Amino acid sequence: MPELTIDGRAVQVPDGTNLILAARKLGIDVPHFCYHPGLTVVGSCRMCQVEIEMGGRKRMDLACANQAADGMVVRVNTPETIKARKGVLEFLLMNHPIDCPVCDDAGECKLQDYYMVHGLYQNRLDVPKWHKPKVYSVGPRVILDAERCVLCSRCVRFCDEIWGDRQLGIFGHGSEEVLINYPGKELDNPYSVNVVDLCPVGALLEKKFRFQRRVWYLKSVKSICPRCSRGCNIYLHVDQDHDYKQPGKRVFRVKPRYNPEVNRWWISDRGRNGFDFIDQNRVGVPRIQDEEVTWEEALGRAAELIRAGLKTWGPQGLGVLVAPSASNEDAFVARRLLRDLLKLEHVDFDVPSSDQPQADHLLLTDDPYPNRQGFRDLGFGPGEGGMRTADIVKAAQNGKIKGLIVAGTDLEGVLGDRAAGLAEKLGWLICVSYAGDALWQRAAVGLPMAVYAERPGTFTNFKGKVQKFEQALTPFGASQPQWLIWQRLAQKLGAKWSYEDERAVFKDLSQGKPAYDTLDWFATFGAGPGPYNDNWYMW
Repeated sequence: MPELTIDGRAVQVPDGTNLILAARKLGIDVPHFCYHPGLTVVGSCRMCQVEIEMGGRKRMDLACANQAADGMVVRVNTPETIKARKGVLEFLLMNHPIDCPVCDDAGECKLQDYYMVHGLYQNRLDVPKWHKPKVYSVGPRVILDAERCVLCSRCVRFCDEIWGDRQLGIFGHGSEEVLINYPGKELDNPYSVNVVDLCPVGALLEKKFRFQRRVWYLKSVKSICPRCSRGCNIYLHVDQDHDYKQPGKRVFRVKPRYNPEVNRWWISDRGRNGFDFIDQNRVGVPRIQDEEVTWEEALGRAAELIRAGLKTWGPQGLGVLVAPSASNEDAFVARRLLRDLLKLEHVDFDVPSSDQPQADHLLLTDDPYPNRQGFRDLGFGPGEGGMRTADIVKAAQNGKIKGLIVAGTDLEGVLGDRAAGLAEKLGWLICVSYAGDALWQRAAVGLPMAVYAERPGTFTNFKGKVQKFEQALTPFGASQPQWLIWQRLAQKLGAKWSYEDERAVFKDLSQGKPAYDTLDWFATFGAGPGPYNDNWYMW
């Protein structure tokens, strides 16, 4: 490991570490636009110039393009480097529109930040600025304002190197250089909005988020993407305090959270756009038939139906379907109730989905659920002789199963019009759901559950990695976490056990499971401390 000195302080770094990351280890920020650790080095922006002394010779050079060496002396803030940065900023801002008040990137713009630290010069431009394409759609999800572009080429390199298809390019010379679509191409790859995260200014913007909220109103909460079994680490950006523009809307965007073991710096557009269900078509009050009731009344009625069903039809006459979008904590408590306490056999989690992802070479898997592996690890599933999902649905349609409990399933999307017919053929249906779908409308008892963003918990991805997500929002209406619904129902049915919170459930379920009991509930989740694991997640 080479040892070098940066601004008078010694530091040791691994072989191959460039000077930007070496300085970051000391808490020293070397400004840069074009460099990104997940992309090739091009050195085009010239912002990261530092003074390097090696073997008695000094030179000004780029921190991104130079690796740390033993005995190297680096000076980040000298009169020469400060002057160079100020000159670079003056060139970058020469034709840049000063439209920060209407730019969605205001508050997150590195050009703004660097100007305040390294610029602060008087404008010397006395000729009109060059004009380039504005509000230009480069793809179905991304819009371009080429006048704001600093030509860092991050977006171009992402398409070329990460996705593998040249969809953006920089064309022209000098002041006429412009970022635009590659001829005959559209920015339509399944990871296209990553270029918005990569853009250091407001040149590339996400259409869905544009003009929705000022970023300083948003609270950033660590979470896990529930849209496939990869379990990408994400930030949920939420705002519950400024309900003046879009009443009822609480989640505004999803951003990637760096984790080298799972998703690195990226997330798919599927995961990024999959948060609408959190605030749309929600149910928040328990109900019996069509009447809204209290939790005690609804749980009491559900317990009565289950007792009567066991007495009349026996365990073979009841079926349970729980979608593996539920957390490990939900699955563990559900198993204790359904399999251990009630001794039900027809219990399954292999629920089909109408929203099937297509696996690719980057992140997406073909499993639409985030926690199928967790359900397997916790022993949730049919008992000996128990039926799987397709057979449970068929038995319900044929009248062999008379009582059905469903939780978080997409049966309406899969069955279509048959979902209503299924409910009509049952003796009773108990629905644990967040959405007012056809099954909810026809349920004998409806129990509203909180979604993943409204409570903490853990998912286990398809590789067996256990990851925690944090609570970002207060639960909608009177909805409750699924594990708590199962626990309260179990107590109505005679269970003596109870858990105080999700942490207590996790502590119990992790016993004897190495992949689980090594997770520290109170730790900083994700990749842990690192040069690119902070709020400037793309820097």
